[in-house]
Amino acid sequence: MNNNSQQERALLFSNAPFRKAGYIVLIICSFVIGWFFWQRPHYLLEITDRNTDEVLWSAEIDKNETFSHEYVHSVEKSPVKEVFQFSSTGEMLTMESWTKSFGAGMPYAREGDVEMEDGYYILRNLNRPIQGGIIRMKPSNLYPHRFTFRQDSFYLSKEPFVRKIIEIDVRTLTWWEGLQRSFTL
Repeated sequence: MNNNSQQERALLFSNAPFRKAGYIVLIICSFVIGWFFWQRPHYLLEITDRNTDEVLWSAEIDKNETFSHEYVHSVEKSPVKEVFQFSSTGEMLTMESWTKSFGAGMPYAREGDVEMEDGYYILRNLNRPIQGGIIRMKPSNLYPHRFTFRQDSFYLSKEPFVRKIIEIDVRTLTWWEGLQRSFTL
């Protein structure tokens, strides 16, 4: 019996390095998963087709970042630029509006600071929440319509956006989606 006991102890000690390695891997995985759960949430700026819910473009966005779109107003035939911000509270705000005139349908209200630059009336510091939290539009191919976020700039007046009702929105990623994006980017 004494011999069996010694053999069992020898067998247990021979697996000890594998057991220690398993604990180390488990601890490291726990730290990685814990870090991911406790870090800041991930947000995705998306442009989707309203009718099909197809995501036409997306990029991660941080709070307080801005994006813009520039177009030619269909009535006034005047260039317009609008700057939006994903605020620290998690809502989309209109921050600036650049126009060359204040005719029918042009954005204007007695808000923010008004400046004149390069022939544009610039309304700054608007801090106006987007009604419903989603920007909706139907870009036309008749005039250029440009979207800009960071260094990414493209025409909404071309495929795959043109003549579709599109929605620009910020979506909070689930922890699993955020984890997947972290490993695929």
